[in-house]
Amino acid sequence: MEELQSRVAEFGRLTIKQRLLQRFIRARNVVGKNWRGVLAANDPFFNTKRGSDYLTSVAQAVSDHSRGNVDRIERVTLALEKMAGITSNPVV
Repeated sequence: MEELQSRVAEFGRLTIKQRLLQRFIRARNVVGKNWRGVLAANDPFFNTKRGSDYLTSVAQAVSDHSRGNVDRIERVTLALEKMAGITSNPVV
């Protein structure tokens, strides 16, 4: 999180990837430690090998921001926010 804040000071704003990761972290904290199991139980996609790879990729991107594909982060974040009851504001 500190790295994200330092980049804000340097560039003036967060990237889309960084904003998605912040949203992911907030939703993950609401859902709890078993967030992977919750997603796998409630969304059939995440109960597959490919879905599991998405979850792993996003979890790794939290600690290493150079990792993780933005599309994967978005897919996991939106599903996790749905499980957490968080409504996102779409960008128009």
